Amino acid sequence: GTVHVLANISGYVGSDTLGVAMATKLWEQKGYSLAVDIGTNGEIILGYKGWLLACSAAAGPAFEGAHIQNGMRAGDGAIESVLLENGTVRLGVIGDMPPQGICGSGLIDAVAELLRCGLLGVSGRLAGEKSPALSQPLGGRLRTVGGMREFVLAFAGERDIVITQKDIRELQLAKAAIAAGIAVLLKEVKIEASQIDRIYLAGAFGNYLDREKAVALGMFPGISVDKIIPIGNAAAEGAGLCLLSLGERKMADRIASFVKPVELSTHVEFNDLFVREIGFPPPGGKGAS
Repeated sequence: GTVHVLANISGYVGSDTLGVAMATKLWEQKGYSLAVDIGTNGEIILGYKGWLLACSAAAGPAFEGAHIQNGMRAGDGAIESVLLENGTVRLGVIGDMPPQGICGSGLIDAVAELLRCGLLGVSGRLAGEKSPALSQPLGGRLRTVGGMREFVLAFAGERDIVITQKDIRELQLAKAAIAAGIAVLLKEVKIEASQIDRIYLAGAFGNYLDREKAVALGMFPGISVDKIIPIGNAAAEGAGLCLLSLGERKMADRIASFVKPVELSTHVEFNDLFVREIGFPPPGGKGAS
């Protein structure tokens, strides 16, 4: 058999990103397009006027449920959606069974809901023990354990399912890395976020991500919800195109040498942009910085 491996774009932007590029054909789209493959590394591609730029943002494993106290992968028993409404907590659990933990989409839902309800501040701090926010019905689910504030999503005896202050900080670091990576690419081509015509969310996580809540947390600053398009496993789709077509494989090799990689770790503005994006937008805003 013959094995063909798609080329790497740079040291931190691998062949999976090239697969996303081949599936989306950003260089053929009108206007400005983004493709974001969200995972431990968030690969971001910007396409415009026949050109492509790409970067890789070290988002960490929070979106995949790692480094989260009750985090888990998106399997049976994982909380995948959260709604805080009328003093109750409504959970969507994969497999329609008692919750065993929380996956990335559930984490984003939970934090966005806490922010909306006023139990979480824009700085990312959970309401303290003397906060007026505790007077609302759900305030009783906030508690301090081992010196750390946490919110109880599900009471389960010895192992309650909770969102801790540390979990929220992990999510802040992850979403800030994605937002800052996008901001760097926009600065490279000297455009504003409002000029982006569409943003493709690649990967399984992107398929299940609640777009409105991701925007509410500031993951895609200045980009409206209606421009966000989940496209599933685009890396595999691009690989399939190249598997079935010699022409696509040749094009992939040309595109790999054509993409301009942007190294975030050495970019003069990345750290400042990253710090700027740590906080959350005020509830009811448009997710803009």
